[in-house]
Amino acid sequence: MASREEVRKGLERVAAKFEDTELKEYFKTFSKRVQFDYPDINLSYVMDISRGKVKELKEGTVSRPDVVVTLNSETFLAILNKKTNALDAYSAGKIKYKGAMTDLLKLQRLL
Repeated sequence: MASREEVRKGLERVAAKFEDTELKEYFKTFSKRVQFDYPDINLSYVMDISRGKVKELKEGTVSRPDVVVTLNSETFLAILNKKTNALDAYSAGKIKYKGAMTDLLKLQRLL
């Protein structure tokens, strides 16, 4: 099980990817509130993305997120560290997703 601090730092790495020149163009019209739930460590974060920029990353939940991604902390870090493929983890049921499938495909580019 990963620590809350490791997960926070991992999410900050994901947020930083929105500054990548290539990804800026890809996400320029993307505006969503993405909630990440880590049930194994009882932790949730919300990433508020507006026109391809992360406006806020905060611990907690929101009442009506556009997207909810649920996975355990170890799977999250394994994906970030390229030890596990996100699509394989999703296919194996290690990632649960609620939201438009087009958003899932778009967000996959961040991992």
